[in-house]
Amino acid sequence: MNVSHLSVSGVLRSVVGTVVTLLFGVVIAAIGVVFVVAEFPDGVRDLRAYEAAQRCPAAPSGPAECRWTQEFTVSGVHLTNKRGDFDRVVLTGADGKTWEARYTSRAPVVDSLDKGDRVTGTIWRGRLTEIAADGESQRTYDAPADLRARSLVLALITIPSGLLMAAVCLWRLARRVADPTPGMAAALGLSIALFFAGLFAPVLTAGSDKERFWPVAAVWLPIAAVMTVVACVYASRKRTAEAEPEPDAAAPAS
Repeated sequence: MNVSHLSVSGVLRSVVGTVVTLLFGVVIAAIGVVFVVAEFPDGVRDLRAYEAAQRCPAAPSGPAECRWTQEFTVSGVHLTNKRGDFDRVVLTGADGKTWEARYTSRAPVVDSLDKGDRVTGTIWRGRLTEIAADGESQRTYDAPADLRARSLVLALITIPSGLLMAAVCLWRLARRVADPTPGMAAALGLSIALFFAGLFAPVLTAGSDKERFWPVAAVWLPIAAVMTVVACVYASRKRTAEAEPEPDAAAPAS
């Protein structure tokens, strides 16, 4: 990360730019806080209900709290490398009804499926939540997840960067200096870098059908630490360079 390449000094030189950036920092931090408050208390309720659900005694006629398993034939496998898109598997039941299941990862089942394969699907509340084949099982995107982990990951992305961004802008407005100090520029650049590091960390931990917070935090924390050191070094060197007197080009040579 090279903080000097971020156009942060220009933003901080403008009062309007500083105020807009301050509001943006407050908004993204608030998004993380609101999401945690809304999702964390009951974020595991559906997951626990799913894991505690008993097997249905007979095929349900509609969405049911019990879990029903049935055999499917794979009628299509659509894998993609497009960011933000899902791998999809189309399944056909004995009654001819088709189900499309989406996945955020290919292991351990999806990557071994071919058209015509037989799998066992689990249905809960009218949703296809899981498929199993060759002794392996994989949950679909529609399966209940631990939303507490999801809310904490979002908080990791938004709250540190948003609070630091807002603090730097308040610091700049309170100082009322003509130009931002190197520390201000470095701190604002760091807040932007932390936001993108938060977006990048979940990508590095992808590959599991379970959302977990600690692996994401374990990736984010070292990246954040390195970025903080780089920002501090940049600010220190910038202050030193500004404090050194410039050579007087007009001085006569001795």
